[in-house]
Amino acid sequence: MLRYLGSGPRQFGLFPLRPLARMNWEFFAVVRGRCAPMTEAGQHPPLRPQTLWVSAPGSAHTWAGDGPRRAHIAVFHFGSVPPILEAMIREHGQLAVGLKASECQRVAALVRQLQLEHQQPSNVSHLAFQGALIELTLLVLRKLPDARQPLLKGDAERTVETATTWFAEHVRANPSIIEVAREVHVSPSTLRRLFRRVLRERPTRVFGRIQIEKGMRLMSDSKLKLETIADECGFTCTSDFCRAFKAFTRVTPSVWRRTILAPPRAAREAGIRPASTAKPPRSQDRRGD
Repeated sequence: MLRYLGSGPRQFGLFPLRPLARMNWEFFAVVRGRCAPMTEAGQHPPLRPQTLWVSAPGSAHTWAGDGPRRAHIAVFHFGSVPPILEAMIREHGQLAVGLKASECQRVAALVRQLQLEHQQPSNVSHLAFQGALIELTLLVLRKLPDARQPLLKGDAERTVETATTWFAEHVRANPSIIEVAREVHVSPSTLRRLFRRVLRERPTRVFGRIQIEKGMRLMSDSKLKLETIADECGFTCTSDFCRAFKAFTRVTPSVWRRTILAPPRAAREAGIRPASTAKPPRSQDRRGD
């Protein structure tokens, strides 16, 4: 998994390298000094200190330096990266994140820890390489805004489904968007974006419908008072429940019970089968068919 490991001081300003297309996924950190990736055309962004760049295979670049000043670097090349990081780089191109002093020290220490494993691999070296890859990936992902972190195919649907299921299971507590987002491990803004993408609705609208549907079930299956039903559905008072119920159904709970629910319930209690499901009488004329 770990294809190349390098570290130490470099003077890219005095001894520039020729741009080469990377064969692997490259994590390049400047822990002291300043660097910047430079294209084959000799163009590069402003030199940056304490930065970690991640490049995809096929990226052709070299590194620009700060004149004769040395830059201390740490470089990791991996054959593959986690799918979420791969999707992000395929979408946005090379990534660059700033590092704190403590993070620079950790990256440098990571190189030292892997050197022996890389030079003399053992039967557990691949675990050390995988651990380093995950640590570097998390370092990058945690520094990027949610909007730049695409979910893999199917992840958006699963996140929305998990969020709605969890809300339904805890509807009596009427969890907030912040609480639901925390349970599915995304930010509230990401949760809203996923609901719009998957369901074309705001999460508050979906959660409100879940509350009303539970109220309908309780009114259908029991003779509980509206005060009790409102509490079970996460409303602080009956008037809030009635107001929300009417917004979704165009009628109040009392009208719904009396005009929509009452006739089918009366028929059930009387043991009368609905006409749509009753079997037609057998015709005598069919004997000769």
